[in-house]
Amino acid sequence: KDSAPASSVSLVVKAGSREEGTDNVGVAHFLKNFAFKNTSTRTAFRTARETELLGGFLSANLTRENLILSAEFLRGDLGYFMEILSDIIFKTKYDQHEFPSIKESVNFERGAAAAIPEVTTLNAAHAVAFRHGLGNSLFAGDLTKVSNSSDVRAFANKVYTASNIMIVGTSVNHNELLKLTDSLFQNISHTVPSTPIPSKYFGGECRISTPGDSHFVLAFLGAPADTPEYAALQVLRFLIDGEKSTKWGEGVNALAQKASKLNDTKISSFNAGYSDAGLFGLHISGTATSVYSAARVAVEQLKHTANKISNDEFVRALAKARFNAAASYETRASKTEIFGNQVLFSGKVSTLAEALAQFDRFKVEDIQNVAAKILKGKPTAVALGDISTLPYSDSLSL
Repeated sequence: KDSAPASSVSLVVKAGSREEGTDNVGVAHFLKNFAFKNTSTRTAFRTARETELLGGFLSANLTRENLILSAEFLRGDLGYFMEILSDIIFKTKYDQHEFPSIKESVNFERGAAAAIPEVTTLNAAHAVAFRHGLGNSLFAGDLTKVSNSSDVRAFANKVYTASNIMIVGTSVNHNELLKLTDSLFQNISHTVPSTPIPSKYFGGECRISTPGDSHFVLAFLGAPADTPEYAALQVLRFLIDGEKSTKWGEGVNALAQKASKLNDTKISSFNAGYSDAGLFGLHISGTATSVYSAARVAVEQLKHTANKISNDEFVRALAKARFNAAASYETRASKTEIFGNQVLFSGKVSTLAEALAQFDRFKVEDIQNVAAKILKGKPTAVALGDISTLPYSDSLSL
């Protein structure tokens, strides 16, 4: 899309929440919120004003492995926005007088996320599954030890290094991007970061009593992103997914039909892949009794899949997995994260054709095998809501 009138450029930085240590848990969230604040060349107000005058948009997004700093703008303004992004790396002042407002925004975002049960349960599932690293929350908690801007600056100095940063542009001139990178990032630190601690899966239970609808997450150790096993789990995900493909239909597979019969219940699957691990599972919401019933059906369906998959089921799930992969290459945000992750963690970029080709090699037995494999592992279960009624994982005949 080189001729598109709108462009974007992003810094994908290996500075996600898994990079935090026990002494600075939550610091990645603070670093994200310090983006686009006062630098030695521009105030935050000036940056915002100039960006709006150019019709641009700035954003910062935190994942478990990366911090993504992005600028979207009209084609032709690449130079200005590359300068803005480079200033974040080299010239952010981390003024102490800004820290209270940063902490206020951090607390607000944590509170907003806590009000969304799907976010709370998935966050808790990662904490139970991995404890530290990938188990670190995306949101700084009340008990964070990050107490001043110097803590944030120290973390920035650690993660803002050449080997930790990937620059991804869409609808920009490649040669111009290279020249600007060479010019603006020539003083980047080349310190080699310490080798991260490999992810270790533990599994277990977490139960959170809250009023309102109940939610239940049942998860298992998945696979790293961009691996054949991860792609196979994507097919399995759509085999057992309980979401409908049409607004008024009842769904085709057993879980979708179960969700349709239980009018208040929603069942969805997820397959989170990271550089060295993954988390695969189901999220069920509704009244506590309906969630319990749906969870039992979900486990039975997963067991059934490990033993038998019809050709129709296989073809349907394969098509959905292929569509999901193709759709992920369509938007700027998703392409930026995909390409940034691939280069940072594997040193190469996989094309859409290569991603889709993985699915062509699968047979029914491959999907049965990954289903059987995850069932042999220790589950991760998170219950939120009426915990006196919601199931424990060992009550589901796993």
